[in-house]
Amino acid sequence: MNFEALFSTALSLFLFTLTGFVLRKTGVVDGTLTGKLSGFVAKACQPFLIIFSVVKLEYSTEKLRNGILVLAFSVLLHIFLALASKLFFSRVGDTDERKIHKFGCVFTNCAFVGFPILNALFGEAGLFYGAFYVIVYNLAVWSYGVVVMARGKPNFKISVRKMLVNLGTVPCAIGLGLYMARVPMPDFLMTVLESMSGLCTPLSLIVTGSLVASMPLRGLFNNPKIYYFCAAKLILIPLIAAVILRFAGLSGLVEGIDLSVFMVVLSSMPPAAFTTIFAELYDVKPAYAAQLLSVGTMLSPFTILLVMKLSEFIL
Repeated sequence: MNFEALFSTALSLFLFTLTGFVLRKTGVVDGTLTGKLSGFVAKACQPFLIIFSVVKLEYSTEKLRNGILVLAFSVLLHIFLALASKLFFSRVGDTDERKIHKFGCVFTNCAFVGFPILNALFGEAGLFYGAFYVIVYNLAVWSYGVVVMARGKPNFKISVRKMLVNLGTVPCAIGLGLYMARVPMPDFLMTVLESMSGLCTPLSLIVTGSLVASMPLRGLFNNPKIYYFCAAKLILIPLIAAVILRFAGLSGLVEGIDLSVFMVVLSSMPPAAFTTIFAELYDVKPAYAAQLLSVGTMLSPFTILLVMKLSEFIL
């Protein structure tokens, strides 16, 4: 495992977040711009990132077969995270906070934080197979994720259309369609895809840093529930996943990538941006969700390094 590349990537993630914090504190970025940047990243940059991750590699039937295997592992990982969320967070007293903890445990920042880490550890192949994880993630977030957050709310409704047609599944379908059709991509189009996808991580983390700067720091870093969540979600649960994968013999190599390591990496990511989006949508303590997301993202560069180092002794 290339820990030098992993450390460099983790440090850059932290510095992007710190940049957002400083920009907000100095007035360069305000709440309005933060909100608009968040929408820009989700609705414009993320689709480019997913499509580019797939189409930039040469066609291979073996890659597609491996992708099916990654899909299967991704389903298993989401099931495991759902069970782990019940084990660790069912006793959280406040109903809304319990929902946020469970949602943030299952649905991780697999693209904006996960993709740079996958690229550092596994190269372009890691990004390609990461797109298959995103497919399962988006199907799950618009089905199980809605159940977790909206249960008991008057606007509780699962939309099959949103589950199948959203900003994650559509780019995956487009990317895989172009990949399987072996459509030659002109250089100028690849440049646009690469440039837009390159904006995802820095902008999303600048948004996170801005959110942190907008909150009272005493309250932000003085909540034991958030630290409990981060310890469980960012450290304990990924290590439990590593132990289960090791002793259940659930592994496999795809282009030199150990799928057990691949899944532990993704399980160690911080909560997804959907944590705050759904909290706003269903009125589930959105301010607390923003706190959880912000602290988790700020700590994640360091916890990812810790988890990957410890998992070396397990896997």
